[in-house]
Amino acid sequence: MEQKGTVRIETGRLILRRFTPQDAGPMFINWASDPEVTCFLTWPPHRDVQVTEQIIAEWCKGYQTPDLYLWAIELKEAGEVIGNISAVRMDERTGSATIGYCLGKAWWGQGIMSEALREVIRFFFEEVGASCVNACHDPRNPASGKVMRRCGMSYEGTRRAGGINNLGICDESWYSILRREYCGQEKPPLFIRPETEADHRAVEALTREAFWNLYAPGCYEHYLAHLIRGHKDFIPELDLVAEAEDGRLLGNVMYTRATLTDEAGNMREVLTFGPISVRPDCQRRGIGRALLEHSFREARRMGFGAIVIFGSPDNYVSRGFKSCARYQVCAEDGSFPAAMLVKELTPGFFDGRKWIYQESPAFQFDPACAEQFDSRFPPMKKEERASQESFYIYSHSVIRMQAE
Repeated sequence: MEQKGTVRIETGRLILRRFTPQDAGPMFINWASDPEVTCFLTWPPHRDVQVTEQIIAEWCKGYQTPDLYLWAIELKEAGEVIGNISAVRMDERTGSATIGYCLGKAWWGQGIMSEALREVIRFFFEEVGASCVNACHDPRNPASGKVMRRCGMSYEGTRRAGGINNLGICDESWYSILRREYCGQEKPPLFIRPETEADHRAVEALTREAFWNLYAPGCYEHYLAHLIRGHKDFIPELDLVAEAEDGRLLGNVMYTRATLTDEAGNMREVLTFGPISVRPDCQRRGIGRALLEHSFREARRMGFGAIVIFGSPDNYVSRGFKSCARYQVCAEDGSFPAAMLVKELTPGFFDGRKWIYQESPAFQFDPACAEQFDSRFPPMKKEERASQESFYIYSHSVIRMQAE
C-alpha cells in the first residue's frame, strides 16, 4: 500500500478532513457527549469539553504519521463537524483497512455516513492501493450494518463475544469488500420520484455544483430552481429527482409551461424543462437520460404534446429532439436559434404552421437577487472555461432558412 495519511476529501455534501483544535466544541456537543451515540463505541461519553480538547490535541500530533487515517466529517451546509470516520487498523501484510465511524444523532437517517464510507472505500482502493476494506458492528446496532451493505460490503459472519464496547462484551458482525469486487461492481439501482420540500436545499446545491462555471463564471441555475417552484407555470408533477439506493440525490429535472402562437393568434401550451442537473461525479452514467425518459412518459400521460428547450444539440438529439426549424417553431424575433430544440410527444402535434415560442416569465430574475441567494452556499471559485465559449457560440447562432 502507498500510505498517504489523512488527506482532504470532498463529496457532494461533505468535507472529510483533519481535525483541528477548533473542532473540540462542535465535536463535544454534536456527538462525543451523547450517551446514545457512544452506546456501541469503545470509548465513554466525554464528561466535559476539556476531554474532547485533549483527545483532538493527541490526534493532531498523530497526523504526522503517514498511516494515520482519521477524518472529521464536516457537513458543508452547516460548516462544522458532525462525526468522524477512521481506519482503526491498517494491516500491511494483507493490505487491509478496518474502518470505524460515528455520527451525531441529529444527522442519522440522512445517508450521510453512507456517503462518507463510500468515499473512504474509494480512497483506500484507488489511492492507497488496499486489497480489502472491512468493518464490524454490534448486532444490536443494525443501522450500522445497513450503512456497510449500502456501500457494497458483504456480510462475512458474526464473531460471538468477539469484542467489547460500552455495553460490555459483545458480538461483532463483520462486513468486507475486496478490491476486485469494488472494481467490478454493478451500478447501484436508481429510483426516480417526485421532489419533496425536504429535497429543496439538496437539489439547489446539486444544481449549483452541476452548472458552476459551465456556461459562465459561477452560475444562476440553482437560483432558478429555487425561484420557479413558486410560479404558476411550474409543474410539480414533473419535478423529479433521481435517487440512489442509499438515499443520495444524483439528479433533478424541472418542467414549466410555455406557449406556442401561430400567425393567426391561436395558442397552444407546451413544455420546457430546466434546469436539469446531475451530480458532477455521476455524469455520463445514464442518470440524465433516465430522468428525461421518465419525465417524457409522465408528460404524455398528462396530455402534453411537445417540449421546447434551449440546449446543446449534442446532448439532446439522441433523446428525440430536432432543430426548431424542422417544426417551423421560431423565437419571438422570427429567428430559428440553433440551440432551440423541439421534441414531439404526440405524433402530428405540429401540422406545418409557423409557431412563435414564448418562454414562461418564471425564468425572468434579478441578477442581484441571484448573487444574494448564492451567498447562502459555501464559496466556490468563479473561473473561465472553454465550455463557456461553446455556449456563447450555440446561443448566438441561428439557422438560415432557404426560400421556397
